[in-house]
Amino acid sequence: MTKIKKIGTCIVAIAAFAGSTSMASAGTLEDVKARGKLVVGVKNDYAPYGMLNDKGQIVGFEVSLAKYVAKELLGSEDKIELVPVVAANRIEFLTAGRIDAIFATLGVTEDRKKVIDFTTEYVSAAGPSVLMAKDATISKWEELKGKPVCGIQGSYYNKKMTEEFGINLVAFKTQPEAYRALKDNRCIGFVFDDMTLQQKIKEADWTGYKVAVAPYEFLPMAGGLRKGDAEFQVAVDAAITKAEAEGKLIEWEAEFGMPHSQYIADRAKAAAAKKN
Repeated sequence: MTKIKKIGTCIVAIAAFAGSTSMASAGTLEDVKARGKLVVGVKNDYAPYGMLNDKGQIVGFEVSLAKYVAKELLGSEDKIELVPVVAANRIEFLTAGRIDAIFATLGVTEDRKKVIDFTTEYVSAAGPSVLMAKDATISKWEELKGKPVCGIQGSYYNKKMTEEFGINLVAFKTQPEAYRALKDNRCIGFVFDDMTLQQKIKEADWTGYKVAVAPYEFLPMAGGLRKGDAEFQVAVDAAITKAEAEGKLIEWEAEFGMPHSQYIADRAKAAAAKKN
């Protein structure tokens, strides 16, 4: 290879390296705008936050919030792709780059903060409770020690269930699997988000069940973002705060049958005051 060819080859290599470095360092906000679409991980089996309606469309409190964020970033709530996720894969989808953000009942915990960043918090939700048959006499967490209880893979409270309460947790990937196992008597109860279980016992097929064990905590929920993506986080947080100031979260709360939350009302009031 001649000297000139070698120099040319080096220039091409340097340019290629520079291009790949530029792409690698590009933030999510830049990618979203270039793509013209926000890709968000949401639940489609977790009323009232994300669920399928009669038309097979994904709707819910967090779905509406995600669409609002897309509108603020891209000018239209239709410029969004909703990717169904479950507790076991939502963070993996985010860190692998398959989605831009998580709006999927993501509780804010210290362990998760080591892996991802959180948006501003927007819900304070009751933690897990336990769904059991109406004739169950158990009413305390401690009474579940050594007993088989259905759960969901990837739930933040699973470690507490097994290590602190000594529950024999039978973890499933999806809610339908867990509900089916409960009805098949493979578990004596199902530990899950209290709001979801309270809604479940209103359904005709579940009148023979009750929320037997009450939640032991309330946990803030937020969106999930990749670590260190500051520009994107600022933009998403601004959109969430704007939605709060406009009373949108209160509207969605009513639309999807959620009980009134003083937490959401207080945040709306604070956001509106800050805006003014």
